[in-house]
Amino acid sequence: MMKFIKIIPLLFLYSLSVLAQSSAKPELALLEKDKTILTVAIENIGYYPFYYPENGEIKGFSVEVLNYIEAHSNYDFEFIILPWPRAVHLVAEGRIDLILTLFKTPKRDQMYHFIEPSYANEINQLFTLKDNYFEFDGKLKQLTPYSVGTIREYSYGEYFDGANYLNKLPALTEEVLLKLLLGKQIDMLISNPLVFNQLILKEKVGAQVKAIEPHISMTPVYMALTKKRKDSLAINTTLGQLTEQLKASPYFQELLNKYQLNFK
Repeated sequence: MMKFIKIIPLLFLYSLSVLAQSSAKPELALLEKDKTILTVAIENIGYYPFYYPENGEIKGFSVEVLNYIEAHSNYDFEFIILPWPRAVHLVAEGRIDLILTLFKTPKRDQMYHFIEPSYANEINQLFTLKDNYFEFDGKLKQLTPYSVGTIREYSYGEYFDGANYLNKLPALTEEVLLKLLLGKQIDMLISNPLVFNQLILKEKVGAQVKAIEPHISMTPVYMALTKKRKDSLAINTTLGQLTEQLKASPYFQELLNKYQLNFK
């Protein structure tokens, strides 16, 4: 499978083009057609292992899922890199077509077409300083005396999102949350451990930060499509069928293992 990524200045637009990975006849058929471009909002700091920059390219589990869809459809994807709250807003407005790694909530279900089925699961976990001790056996009520850092416009699953009795302090990025934790301005934070452990490693603060067991939730993540496009229902159907096709293939299991997303 070949791909190239082109950076378009000023627009922060990444164009991802892929040759089909199936048989020669479908490849030729797709190459002869005009592709329909779908813009995809992704977070400017990346979201490992779903998407992340490496050697000038965007890689990750979500990218390989889109590669598969490109190879088996008439769609091409262009990545638009921007902060998460803005990404969520622009897709809802119809100025961008798709957003990745989104949790489904009743409110969001009114704003987007969620591509069924979900294409992965995500775990969220609490982190704190190593010299802190909290009694926690999975009951969120135990956390009521403490402050919990979160990311603006993120969902952490129905269980955590519905815990309105918690003192949740929103920030813009995981980097900001880590600084708040190290500065003892919050007692703990919630994050995807695959994402946050990468940040801990990068900032060399593993001796100061620890994860709290058990994890909070395992929640399905979706691609979500704007409802503002006139052809959104057709796109929704096609992407759903291809996602289901991918999930039924041995290749999907290979991807889950490759990106440590094969949760039991």
